[in-house]
Amino acid sequence: MTSRQALVKSAQRWETASAIWMVLEAAGALTAGWRSHSVALGGFGADSLIELLSAGVLLWRLHRELVAPDSEDAGRVERQAARVSLFLLTILAAVLVISAAAAFWRHIPESPSPLGLMITAVSSVLMIVFARAKRRLGIALGSQALQADAVEGWVCAYMAWAALGGTAAVMLFHWGWADSLAALLIAYWVGKEVWEIREELEEKKPE
Repeated sequence: MTSRQALVKSAQRWETASAIWMVLEAAGALTAGWRSHSVALGGFGADSLIELLSAGVLLWRLHRELVAPDSEDAGRVERQAARVSLFLLTILAAVLVISAAAAFWRHIPESPSPLGLMITAVSSVLMIVFARAKRRLGIALGSQALQADAVEGWVCAYMAWAALGGTAAVMLFHWGWADSLAALLIAYWVGKEVWEIREELEEKKPE
């Protein structure tokens, strides 16, 4: 096994671990959001599902490098997956803004969510660990896709902090408006993801 193959396998292990966590994170956040009527937790869980799609594409790319490094369809599949993610993230950002505004003006009561607090607290730390490992391996492999995925990990950590703050404020101080504020902060980070993906697609558009 060459040193590059060893790095690719290491990247696969980190990507697989993060994908497994994304499944748990999405299930926990969506469940907590539904039970507590939390827009922020629901949005955080939905974004986790979209990032799971991105992780799946990257795992496929890493696998193809091991078995067929000269494959020509890798870039095409990545662009298609990026367009799907762009579409889903745009919808998610719009839903978050509308739902947060509706919850604020209608004063929809949020219930305390210990599950949401636990999920976002763990994610706020774990996603940083994943992001740092992916960035290190992305630089070593010269992989822009892996480095971009590391950036998404940091964005997920920012979202976790926002959702954690909103959930904690509801539980400790009964500040229902904090959940709407957290949802708007998450929508902001989703919007940044949309912008970055759109720019990347424009740069990689075949001439």
